[in-house]
Amino acid sequence: MYFANKELLNPPVSRAAYSDRTAWLMSETSRLAYFQFEGSLELSKVAQNLANDSDPESVETALNSLLSDRQLSSDAAKDELSLHLAVARFTLHSVFNHNETQAFLASSESHRMNVLAFRGTEKNLKDIKTDLKASMIEMDGVRVHHGFYQALECVRPEIEGALREVRKNGYPLYITGHSLGGAIALLATKFLAEDSIGACYTFGSPRVACSQFGDSIKTPVYRLVNAADGVPRVPPAYLQNALIAFFEVIRIPYVSDTLIKVLDKVSGYRHHGDMRYLTACKADHNDLRLLQNPSLIDRAWRLCNRVVTCGPTVIASDHSIQAYSTKLSAYAEKRSSASGHDLQLSSTMES
Repeated sequence: MYFANKELLNPPVSRAAYSDRTAWLMSETSRLAYFQFEGSLELSKVAQNLANDSDPESVETALNSLLSDRQLSSDAAKDELSLHLAVARFTLHSVFNHNETQAFLASSESHRMNVLAFRGTEKNLKDIKTDLKASMIEMDGVRVHHGFYQALECVRPEIEGALREVRKNGYPLYITGHSLGGAIALLATKFLAEDSIGACYTFGSPRVACSQFGDSIKTPVYRLVNAADGVPRVPPAYLQNALIAFFEVIRIPYVSDTLIKVLDKVSGYRHHGDMRYLTACKADHNDLRLLQNPSLIDRAWRLCNRVVTCGPTVIASDHSIQAYSTKLSAYAEKRSSASGHDLQLSSTMES
């Protein structure tokens, strides 16, 4: 179930500053982006049936049926997506599905906001290739991750057209995503909405570009990291530079020059935005904290302690979008309880 915590479905609507309730709402929207709204069919069975049929007319009939079934499946899936969004008082505007990139655009009259949510990494070859294409290319004077940029570009024309239409309602645009979706969301913030009066919320996002990337972005960017989540630590920020310096000093004929060229293509990555760090905590979340821009040493110590205590598999489990959403829900409730204010009253006062 999505948007289960009804108490938090009243985010502040008159400001783009960081909000616990908005962070939770965006995490649930990012989680919903994984919903297979493009529809699904068991293509392996279809392929097997076609391979066993040599009659051209039968094959043509089967293919026409396949296209029709997929359309029906896609329509049904989008209807279900709309129902999930309606729980949070959102209306689905558009869905985008091209190659390795999926996203949806929704709006809410109640919350007075538009939301563009990108899907994160799935266990398929296309997404893996996107993640691994880490060489940097120069776009608009800044270096960005090649694979992530390509993932945005394949849906960019459709999204630009949809944004022109939805922005007629005058609501601010919020852009969000988890993992790969967070990386694309950050790129979309720069190339599609760098001066938006909304905000960008990312969850477990990897590094996307060089340090100059964010210089022109006026939209607030909030980067959430959960405990030992390993994805925000890649691609490395400084390791490449250290290796380049090493090979420039330790000259290995032919090898050093080649490795330096390769390393240079993947060097210079930096994070962007205002970080919010979710600490490791007990199951009841009583000791959960949300730290603002903790130091590198602090995070390194917490990572080592988490891995020693729980084992290396926690690096992957802390990356789950469900883990982000559960913690953000608990933290928002905790903050509201501590302040002694009713959430609905607080939202009304902020509006």
